[in-house]
Amino acid sequence: MIEKLNTSKVTRSILDHEAARVVSHHDADGLTAAGVVCHALMRLGKRFHATIISQLDHGFVERLNEERVGGSDDADGTDEDGMLTIFCDMGSGHPDVISEVNGDVVVIDHHTPVGDLSCPHVNPHLVGIDGAFELSASGTAYAVAKELSSANVDLCGLAIAGAIGDKQLMTGANADILSDGMQNGIITVKKGIRIGDGDIADLLERNIEIYLDFTGDRAKVNDFLKEIGVNGRLSELADPELRKLATALTLRLLARGSPDVIETIIGDVYLLNREVIRNVDDFVSALHACARLNETGLALTLCLRDQAGVSHATTASIDYQSALVNDVQLARPDIMHTDHITYIRLQDAEATGIIASTVTRFLHPDNPCIVLNESDDRIKISARGTKSLIARGLDLAEVLRVAAEAAGGRGGGHNIASGAAIPKADDAADTFLATADSLVGKQLGQLGRQKRS
Repeated sequence: MIEKLNTSKVTRSILDHEAARVVSHHDADGLTAAGVVCHALMRLGKRFHATIISQLDHGFVERLNEERVGGSDDADGTDEDGMLTIFCDMGSGHPDVISEVNGDVVVIDHHTPVGDLSCPHVNPHLVGIDGAFELSASGTAYAVAKELSSANVDLCGLAIAGAIGDKQLMTGANADILSDGMQNGIITVKKGIRIGDGDIADLLERNIEIYLDFTGDRAKVNDFLKEIGVNGRLSELADPELRKLATALTLRLLARGSPDVIETIIGDVYLLNREVIRNVDDFVSALHACARLNETGLALTLCLRDQAGVSHATTASIDYQSALVNDVQLARPDIMHTDHITYIRLQDAEATGIIASTVTRFLHPDNPCIVLNESDDRIKISARGTKSLIARGLDLAEVLRVAAEAAGGRGGGHNIASGAAIPKADDAADTFLATADSLVGKQLGQLGRQKRS
């Protein structure tokens, strides 16, 4: 299925330029997408300069254009004149912003396209592939890299890491990439529990990917493990112990979380044989931690297979996961409900997307969760749903786009995970929430009426 992507215009543009400015998103998918593209550029002998950002907007493009005018004054000495700008994991939803970029541009993305881009553009949605579940930005970048050279097949591990970071499924185009990895010995798959590797008690205490009634409480974790008679390092458990642990966790998940969670936690564990952190879930956690700690340079070096930063990144990941558990615990008293959404209003919070995901996956799976975070001069918004809500008609990309515009901002993304930013005006948040609640109600209600008729 990955062969359906129309990559020729992008690859031709890359080949026609001697240097590139790579701009990508700061989450795991954006970082691995940048890693794939940078590997491909290095192997072609192209000069490149990578920039990792949290949000694409007019202000960033203005700064980018100013740097181009500055020529070779960049810190790395790269001459900006005639350089190709490659946007990864962003751009499809912002044709107006992309149109302002000086010079030649290409976009490698998987978010729902809005309007038309005048530059070469690779996106799974354009060829009927679901970019929310079946192909990430790193997977799209892998398709580009593979067309540039078949030798780039070894980058498939980065593509799978990006997909896992975006909580995608190993179906469709992702399954094609996984097959590349397995057939070439680049990825090993085994059955297990997808929470990384390490001491089981440590993992269950701090891992936000399996948020249960004992998460964050070491005494309760120890009681749980003592009750089922399991302990030690996860990767070293014998099959009977592993099955016992998986069964006990599944029962806990069924009692309180979305059914979607089980298939993402219990099942195939992916080992990336060419990457500096082999367990894909540990790799993704390290990338997220580096990004949130503003160490995106370190994160990118991990994707470029530099062993030097592994120890620091691993420690950062452990600390970050513990902080995330604490952030969710602190946010829980602020959870509010309307007819069709769950929402939380926070100030200067971190990892709002993860908070929203945790709430809708483990605490209130019947509605999407929207987190509004007041920071500086605007309100940043993260929204998350579940696959079961998507099956009922939920489209958070549309909800956040329309609701943000109603509040004087802009938003978009995927049907299951989207973001937005609105001004910090007196009634902006209320307008956004009221519009979002109404839209979600219509989406879920309309499909429900269709099914009953």
